[in-house]
Amino acid sequence: ILSSHERSLIRKTWDQAKKDGDVAPQVLFRFVKAHPEYQKMFSKFANVPQSELLGNGNFLAQAYTILAGLNVVIQSLFSQELMANQLNALGGAHQARGATPIMFEQFGGILEEVLAEELGSTFTAEARQAWKNGLAALVAGIAKNLKKSEDLADPQTKLTPHQIRDVQRSWENIRNGRNALVSSIFVKLFKETPRIQKFFAKFGNVAVDSLAGNADYEKQVALVADRLDTIISAMDDKLQLLGNINYMRYTHTERGIPRGPWEDFSRLLLDV
Repeated sequence: ILSSHERSLIRKTWDQAKKDGDVAPQVLFRFVKAHPEYQKMFSKFANVPQSELLGNGNFLAQAYTILAGLNVVIQSLFSQELMANQLNALGGAHQARGATPIMFEQFGGILEEVLAEELGSTFTAEARQAWKNGLAALVAGIAKNLKKSEDLADPQTKLTPHQIRDVQRSWENIRNGRNALVSSIFVKLFKETPRIQKFFAKFGNVAVDSLAGNADYEKQVALVADRLDTIISAMDDKLQLLGNINYMRYTHTERGIPRGPWEDFSRLLLDV
């Protein structure tokens, strides 16, 4: 919670700094320069070369939009209710864009640097600490409505770090018995849809109840179990994961196996 004195310091220094129309563009420019990956979040200037940003109308419009939003928050400092409403609104507005608390922390650090340069000696150690405390409160308030980085899905794999950890953790509990697990899934799968067994030429005509102990069947079970283990182990390495999936797609497309059996296998795996 900010003290009344800290709030006064923040408002006073902000009122001085915002008089310079270059503050907002400089803050946003340094932000995307330090973190180029964030520029992609601003669709209207996502592909504009950084050397041209300060002269780009869409970039400047966004910079002054941020300035206006920050100004509203600072003017609300002395009303907890109004402040809470503003922070909730900011968090909600940025949630859909995939913003994370760390992004706001990084933005705050750059804002502090620009203020120090702009205000010079008037940006005292006391004022700087007030801003640090204020920005921490700002991030904490906004973060309530933001997704954490661990909850953001990768655009290619569609998986979040949190989901990956959950899968790997649960797999570790059953990993040692993976051959028996895969065999039980195959048996259920073949009984549900007998034609799927025909994709496996070496044991396609073996009675389902006689599969256990069949050398070709046991070899296939071990192969699938190990491949499943490899894929799950690689889930936190996107390049390796996609490489494994592409390999699976390539080797099975030749055999003409449609999507259905894969979905059925996945369903039975989740039912275990």
